[in-house]
Amino acid sequence: MSSSAAIETTPTDHDGIAGIVTALQAVWANLMATTPGLPPVTIIIKRDSKAWGHTTIAKTWGAQTREGEGFTLTGERHEIMVSGENLARGPINVLGTLLHEASHALNLANGVRDCDSNGRHNMKFKATAEGTFGLEIRQAGRLGWTDTHVTLDTLERYAAELLIIGTALNMSTVAHTPKVQGLPGFTLPPTGGAAPTPPRKPRNKNNPKAVCACEGSSIRAPLKVIVAGVRCEVCGELFAIV
Repeated sequence: MSSSAAIETTPTDHDGIAGIVTALQAVWANLMATTPGLPPVTIIIKRDSKAWGHTTIAKTWGAQTREGEGFTLTGERHEIMVSGENLARGPINVLGTLLHEASHALNLANGVRDCDSNGRHNMKFKATAEGTFGLEIRQAGRLGWTDTHVTLDTLERYAAELLIIGTALNMSTVAHTPKVQGLPGFTLPPTGGAAPTPPRKPRNKNNPKAVCACEGSSIRAPLKVIVAGVRCEVCGELFAIV
């Protein structure tokens, strides 16, 4: 994420992470108040060197209610994780991650599929992140539309929320952000918790080639598979034989 604005985050008292969790929940409450349809979530912090944040598809948290001899969960919520490594990147990046995950949460609530099974973000995610929360989303290779940038307009729009996060970070501990081996200074982008892409099997060149609306995107598959309908996860259009 990029921005010309900055907030100092030099810890003055190492109070752990309880304060930042409380702050992020407060920011989420503000987002819910200004974003129709945004669902409540439970926010957690954990160390994760492979993702700045993640939103669960399933609702994994709820309030305990006694039912007979046991307990059941009510008011279930999705979980949003913000990594401990992310906290070291400062309040602007943490705000960007929270808005990124808010885009996923809003899409989940509206039944919009914005990622494929490998975590590749499509243009439906980009539309929500930019149109609803004012982020700038760029392509990030095989991860799709996930490279998240906080614009100056977004900083002005969420100035109060940025201050809440920055104040909490000043009192919190953070995790070290690891470097990727062989790429000094480069840290992993927000992946939404995507699983690693498995090695691809060699393509059968006897199968027909099909393309979609994405420039340069193509697949090879059996004719009956293409005729049945294969949809591109990025642009949402069906592949057609060329």
